[in-house]
Amino acid sequence: MEQTQHKVSAVEAIAQVRAMFNRNRVAVIYNKQGDETKRVICFAAGMEERDMKFKFERFNQIQRAAIHRVIKRLAPAIKEMAGYSLTEFNK
Repeated sequence: MEQTQHKVSAVEAIAQVRAMFNRNRVAVIYNKQGDETKRVICFAAGMEERDMKFKFERFNQIQRAAIHRVIKRLAPAIKEMAGYSLTEFNK
């Protein structure tokens, strides 16, 4: 029985490694979020409801900038309040 191996040329291997390192890290994180989180982010960014179902790669530069602004604006407040229990919220 003869085994065939797929040999990748050096050029192809380099291209694959570059593609791995050039992946948009924000897109990876955003795309892993649940629908509700994406909906909240997009709503806060003033985007249309139809856009809320998109993967990050489908957003244009204006949409990405809006998402960036919203996250930067909300992150400190969310981080600060995240440590409190529901009891604290209900006082």
